[in-house]
Formats: sequence, C-alpha cells, structure tokens
Amino acid sequence: MYISNPIDSVTVGATAAASEEIIYSDRAGGRFQVPAGSSITSITWYDAPKSGGTFVPASDEYGVAITQTVAAGKSYEIPTSLAGAGALKAVGDAAGAIAVYMKG
Repeated sequence: MYISNPIDSVTVGATAAASEEIIYSDRAGGRFQVPAGSSITSITWYDAPKSGGTFVPASDEYGVAITQTVAAGKSYEIPTSLAGAGALKAVGDAAGAIAVYMKG
C-alpha cells in the first residue's frame, strides 16, 4: 500500500502475513497513531528490501527486535532505525488498525 499524506489506515495483524504492507522506500520517516479503544499494546516491525519482498523481523544495530509498547489513543514515531527499508509491516499483539502518516 502506498501511504500518502496525511493519514492512511493500515491493517495490523498478529502475524506478518496478516499485516498490511507499507511502502517506505521513498519516505523520510513518519508516525502512527493507535486509535482509541484499540486492544493493540505492542508493535513489532518487520521489513523487506522492496515492496512485495520477503518480510523478516526488523532488528536494530545490536540485533534487538524493533518493538514498541503502545497504547490506544496515542501517537508514535516510526523508529528511525527503519530508515532504508523498502517496505514495512506492523505486527501487533492483537489484530486491529493504525493510522499512518509519512514525511516526504
């Protein structure tokens, strides 16, 4: 899915296969918002070198999974350590949706 400004809703699944792809290759960062009432409390990021590629769990420079603790009704930065990814998927501890808005 090509995310345009200002906001697009993206499906978050409990697995990478159930999560919607976010094309990220031409973006300079972004944020996401967990809607009020959502039961999602953590997001683990998966990345691929290109749209339609093979998604794997994203790790930081220390090999630690890029996971964020989140709460309903709050907004968060897409981690800067994901810069350079061709595409992303947000995998949650529960199924739902997030609003994604990008820079650039």
